[in-house]
Amino acid sequence: MPKYFVALLPPSVISEEIIGFQKEIENLFGSVHAQKTPPHITVIPPFDCTENVLEVFSKELNSFIKNKSPITLSVQLDNFQRFESRTLFVDVAKNHSFEAFCKELKLFFNQQKIIKHRVEKHYFIPHITIANKDIKKRDFNTAWEGFKDRRYQRSFKLKRFVVLELVMQQWEIKTEIAV
Repeated sequence: MPKYFVALLPPSVISEEIIGFQKEIENLFGSVHAQKTPPHITVIPPFDCTENVLEVFSKELNSFIKNKSPITLSVQLDNFQRFESRTLFVDVAKNHSFEAFCKELKLFFNQQKIIKHRVEKHYFIPHITIANKDIKKRDFNTAWEGFKDRRYQRSFKLKRFVVLELVMQQWEIKTEIAV
């Protein structure tokens, strides 16, 4: 069964900068896993469903977002952070409006009953990954030392959500939903 997730993508200029960070990690440490997906902020984590169910969900999601319009949410990227010794990422500044909207979106997803039961393993911590999974622990610590004091601050307006599909070990945009 196909695998999907819902995310928001930063504008292309910011995406290119983040890809630059990912390439830096690749060149120094050989870590490429984060590049299997476009730079993004995950809103609904990966789930399995048929294409027919996804098509219905995408239409419902489009209606849900249109009913919320106009949405004027800003996302602010604020330097670098990490999850223990496993994920290095661009941090998203605390934004109650954005987080509340994402929470509503998750509730909407759960009400669609696409999957039988969803248990959230982690709190919602919006971020854009630059290294994870295939970076060795010793390399992670070195990478963190190189990024922890760097300044990186960008801001963008929320313009679209995307549904990404796993195709041949790469995540590709399946559907775009304008905000």
